[in-house]
Amino acid sequence: MDFEGPGVAFIYPPFSLIEIPPLGISMFKSALLKEGIGCDIHYVNLLLDEELGRLHGMIASTTPIELMLGEWLFAPSAFGENPDADLAYLQEVLWKKYKDVFTPFIVKELFEIRDRLPSFLDKFVEETDWSRYAVVGFSSSFQQHCASLALAKRIKSKFPEIQILFGGANCFGTKGEALCRLFPFIDYVCTGEGDEAVPKLIKTLLNDDPVPEIPGVVSRNSGKTCESGLVKDLDCLPFPDYSDYFDTLKSGRKLTDLDINIPIETSRGCWWGEKKQCTFCGFNPRGMLFRCKSPTRVLDEIQYVQDNYGNKIHVADNIMAQQYFQTLLPQLADQKGIKFFWEVKASLTSEQVRLLACAGITELQVGIESLNDSVLRLMQKGTKLIHNIQILKWGKQFGIDVSYNILWGFPGEDPNEYAAMIQFIPKIRHLAPPNSYGHIRFDRFSAYWKEPSKYGITRLVPSNVYRHIFHSLPEDDLYDIAHYFDAEYNDISEIYAQDLIAVLKEWKSRTDAVLDVFTSGKSITIKDTRKGTMNEYNYNDLAADLYLQCDTAQTIQALLKMNRVSRTGIQAVLDQFVADDLMIYSGGKYLSLGVLRS
Repeated sequence: MDFEGPGVAFIYPPFSLIEIPPLGISMFKSALLKEGIGCDIHYVNLLLDEELGRLHGMIASTTPIELMLGEWLFAPSAFGENPDADLAYLQEVLWKKYKDVFTPFIVKELFEIRDRLPSFLDKFVEETDWSRYAVVGFSSSFQQHCASLALAKRIKSKFPEIQILFGGANCFGTKGEALCRLFPFIDYVCTGEGDEAVPKLIKTLLNDDPVPEIPGVVSRNSGKTCESGLVKDLDCLPFPDYSDYFDTLKSGRKLTDLDINIPIETSRGCWWGEKKQCTFCGFNPRGMLFRCKSPTRVLDEIQYVQDNYGNKIHVADNIMAQQYFQTLLPQLADQKGIKFFWEVKASLTSEQVRLLACAGITELQVGIESLNDSVLRLMQKGTKLIHNIQILKWGKQFGIDVSYNILWGFPGEDPNEYAAMIQFIPKIRHLAPPNSYGHIRFDRFSAYWKEPSKYGITRLVPSNVYRHIFHSLPEDDLYDIAHYFDAEYNDISEIYAQDLIAVLKEWKSRTDAVLDVFTSGKSITIKDTRKGTMNEYNYNDLAADLYLQCDTAQTIQALLKMNRVSRTGIQAVLDQFVADDLMIYSGGKYLSLGVLRS
C-alpha cells in the first residue's frame, strides 16, 4: 500500500471517559511499534470535550448507559435525520423515566449539540493528513458506535483506498459479523481478543499480501469469522503506550484539570464465572476462562506506568485474582505513593481488606448488587448479605472507597424480599450507599440472553432505544447489533421498587451517620447517629468480647468455642445486640454492624 507516514491510525471516538485512556488500542500501538510499524492514536473524544465542555462530561460519565444518549447525538451524523425517531426517543426513552432531568432547556442544548456534530466530524477529517495511513482502526465500546460509524463513513468516502477496521466490545461475536454485512465502508472487524489477530491483519495489509483467514477477524469479502482463541499467557502482552493521549492533552486542556487514571490489566475472564455465571453478566462473550499475569510481570508494568504516566492506576480486570493476596499484594504494600482502583468479589476477609488498603487500593468496585440472600441466590452471585455488609464495613474501617450497585427486577424474585430490604437499610445508614441503583438490564451474552425460557422470559427483543437510533435498520438487523434487550416476563418490580428508591435516596443523603466502635482494654464504646441523634452504648467483658468477635460473622457454635460461657448467657447478649440494631442475625450467623476505630 502507498502511504507517507506511520501507516496505521487508531481512532478513539466519543462519547467516552476522558480521564481514562483506552487500554486495548494502546497495547496494539506498542505491539505494532515492536514490529517496526508506526501508529498514531487520535483521541477524538478529547477534541469533542474541548468543544462541548461540561455537557460532554455529563453525557460520557453520568447519564445511564441504557439511554444511549451519546449514540442518539451522533445518529444523524451516521444515518441522517429522522424527526419521527427523535420524537419517539424523547417520549419513550429520555422522558419516560428522567423527565425531571432532561428539562426543555437541557433538551434544547442536546439538539444544539447534535446540529454541531456533523461539522465537528467533517473538520476532523479535513484537518487530518490521511495520506499517512493505509489502515484506520476504530475502538468502539458502549456509546462509541454511532460516532465511529459516522467518522468511518466519511473517511472511506474520501479515501476509499484506506482499509477500515473495527474492534471493541460493540463488535464481539455476531455483532462484528453484522457490522461488516450492514455497513459497506467497513472492511474488517475484530470480533474478540485482538492481541494476535489485529497486528497480523495490519502487517498483511501493509505488505499488500493476500489476507488469509485470521481467527477472530471477519472481512467484508468473507462475511464470517472463525472464532479466535484466548490469549493464555498474559505475560507476553506488551505494555500499553499512552503517549498520544498525553500529547493530545498537552495541546488542549491542562493536565492538572483532570483526575487521570491509567488503565492496566492483570487478568482476563472471571474465576467465579468459570464456576457459575452471574445471570445478568454479559462480559466475557468468548468464555469465562480466568487467566492472570505473574506477580513479577504486574510489578514491572506498574513500575512502567509510574515512571511514564502517573501514580493513579485503574485495574481493568473483571475480578482480582485470588492468589494475589498471597503473592502480589504483600509486594505492593512495600511500594508507596501509588493508588489503585480494582474490582473484587464481596466475600473477602477482614485481613484481605486490610491488605488491599496497605497495598494502595483506595477504590474498590464490589459486586454487591443486592442486600437480600434470596435475590443474591437468584442471580447466582455466590455471596450472601453478610459478605456484602462485611466488605462495606471493612472498607470504611480501612479507608477504602467502595462502589457498587443495587439492582431489582430479577425474573422470579419475591416482592416480599424487597419489603425486608427496605426495613433493613436504615440499620446500615452509616455504611457507603450504592453509587447507582435501578432495574436489571438484559445484556447480550448473559445467561438471560442465552436461555431466556429457563428464567421465565417469554420474549426477548432489542431494547426499544435501538429503533430510535439505528432507525434505518430492520428488526432482524437490530437484533444482530444490539447489546441491550427488552424482556417480557412476570415483572411487577415497578410497584415495589418505588419504596426502595425512596429509602436509597434517603440513605445517600445521610452522610453524617456513624456507628463507630472504640475499644479500651476489655471495654467498648459504640457511638451511633444512624437515627439522627447521638446514642452511646458501653459494654464490658463478655458483651464486649462477643461484639468484637462478631466483627466477622459467627455462628453460635463458634462463639461457644471462643467463650467458656453457657449458651443461654451468650444468646441473651446477642439477642439484645440484635434488638438494638447493633448486630444482625442472617443465614445462621451474627454480624456486628459497627465500624472498628482505633
